[in-house]
Amino acid sequence: MIGVLAMKNQILKKIYRVVLYLRLSSDDGDNKESDSISNQRILTRGYLDGKSEFVIVKEFVDDGFTGTNFDRPDFQKMMRYLEEGKADCIVCKDLSRFGRDFSGVLQYVERILPQMGIRLILVNDNYDSNFPNHDFITLRMKSLINDIYPADTSRSVRANLLAKMTDGQCIAAFAFYGYLKSLEDKHQLVIDPVAGAVVQDIYHLKLKGYSFCGIAEILNLRGILPPLAYKQLYLGLNLKTGFQTKGKSKWEATMVRRVLTDERYTGVLLQGKTTTPNHKVKRIIHKSEDEWVRVENAFDGLIDKYTFQVVANLLERDTRKSAAGITLLSGLVECADCHQSMVRKSPNGKNYYYVCSTSLYEKECTPHSMSEKLLIPVIKKCVRIYIARIAELDRILQYVRTCSVPKQKILDADRQMNVLRQECDRIMQIKKNLYESYCEGLLEEEEFKAYKKNYDEELLQKEEAIKRQKEDILNLTTTVDRQQDWMKHILMYKDTEEIDRTVIVMMVKRIRIGADKRITIDFWYADEYERLISLLENINQVQPNDALASFLDNRKEGGDRIA
Repeated sequence: MIGVLAMKNQILKKIYRVVLYLRLSSDDGDNKESDSISNQRILTRGYLDGKSEFVIVKEFVDDGFTGTNFDRPDFQKMMRYLEEGKADCIVCKDLSRFGRDFSGVLQYVERILPQMGIRLILVNDNYDSNFPNHDFITLRMKSLINDIYPADTSRSVRANLLAKMTDGQCIAAFAFYGYLKSLEDKHQLVIDPVAGAVVQDIYHLKLKGYSFCGIAEILNLRGILPPLAYKQLYLGLNLKTGFQTKGKSKWEATMVRRVLTDERYTGVLLQGKTTTPNHKVKRIIHKSEDEWVRVENAFDGLIDKYTFQVVANLLERDTRKSAAGITLLSGLVECADCHQSMVRKSPNGKNYYYVCSTSLYEKECTPHSMSEKLLIPVIKKCVRIYIARIAELDRILQYVRTCSVPKQKILDADRQMNVLRQECDRIMQIKKNLYESYCEGLLEEEEFKAYKKNYDEELLQKEEAIKRQKEDILNLTTTVDRQQDWMKHILMYKDTEEIDRTVIVMMVKRIRIGADKRITIDFWYADEYERLISLLENINQVQPNDALASFLDNRKEGGDRIA
């Protein structure tokens, strides 16, 4: 006891140069009221009041930095300050303010600071490293609890954010370009009338055939601010970017591309794209697309899904602007043999031809071409026919919606379903033959399993197709109403007098030209159209109708893929 008192008296004779360390972070779940920086400052300075052996030389504050690691600006400055010998004592409110990383805290308290000869005082924990009677077990337990607390808080926060994302609430700090945070509910997005109109213009310009650079040039000529500058200057948001911002802010091709490839403009909310390993490690991990939190129709879309799909199709194709300007069929014409784009060429600068690019440059396809002068009238005529047929189909569906048709008879007469059933029987027979071959030793076990897996998947697809077909027939009215959703995109052009590029790209997915000059046009929603025709044929077979029969006969005479 006498030795301890002597040591204490010796320590008290030394004058310690003290640094105060204060920290607060909402990420750790800190109590902002009791753990506020000002309260910590009052507590630590109050502790040192009247103690002549302590002289405060500097104060270090990490406000808004987590204690789960030591990568904090002022903490690192403090350590450098101590290493330079400018202070020899740290005073902190408690261990949780010093840090919340269990192993890291103990390393500093028990190894690093003692080796540096730094005295550590934790006021509320009644801990002073200069006195040997402190309780190491209690200190370790407190450090462990401090480590567990932010981990538990982190799990709770992540679960809460996931629940909000799944519910279709926007958890981002700011709305993306084209939208604003709702004044009534900050987790809901509403269309920004100014930026939203710009987004719609970008999509319309792409449909007309403009490139990324061409669209950016038009926007700059109109004096339209790019996204970041618009948010900073017009909306007054304090945003930062990693991109270059020196000089005059203007639209770039990459900005246009981001707008045209952002599915969120259709009204789908995509969140949870990134995460971190845990609350201590802040390394960003980019999740795969199937792990994103996706909520359809979370807010009003600026672009409908059909237009977005059409633009996505154009982005996959070569739609570069020619010397003569934007052409009517740019990016749509491809070779029917090698499926590569056909390029527009002219031998004299007047007459233009679409030539297979593979045969032209790589000589790997038969050389063939098609005169643009002959091709364009054919395409325009076919587009008009397609629109007219969809309009006639819409009229026929009005009859189907009102008539009473025996649904069981339709099921029995459904040829498509009979084909699917035959396919199921064929696959079952193949699986039976495979099993027999395996039992006879003609197939190895691994081969048998691989074949079986492939045929099991194919059989499942056929069975699901049969199930969907049954549901469509049994819910006839619902099926017809659902088909109206895609038909409205075609019908909006039924009164169009001029077939321009916008109309063509909204109707035509691709145009194929073969070596025999055969032209095949793939229209948008061709599969849905065929499904409806198949259903109407079955209805007409069960309950004949003159108008329906006439429509189906006209279709057979004309064909839907014009050659």
